[in-house]
Amino acid sequence: MGYSAELERLVTLSRRQIEMVCADETQIPGFIELCRENFDEHLAEYDDWLDEDEDQANLHWQEAVAWRTTAALLTTMSQGPDARRRSA
Repeated sequence: MGYSAELERLVTLSRRQIEMVCADETQIPGFIELCRENFDEHLAEYDDWLDEDEDQANLHWQEAVAWRTTAALLTTMSQGPDARRRSA
């Protein structure tokens, strides 16, 4: 599975955003920052909802994990074509 398909599977970035990072790796750091911001936001929402509504809290946890995974994949992409083989 290629990077584009993996990013699409995570359902965090739009198709246009995925095309941008796959076509131009100089875009990756900005999108990693976006992922971190969204991760932090959903993690805070998770904490806020945890005592009130477990289902809502879990939705935010899942979103936080998706954004964290997206950031990790983008980081791997920015390390070049051999990064996947080294991490496997």
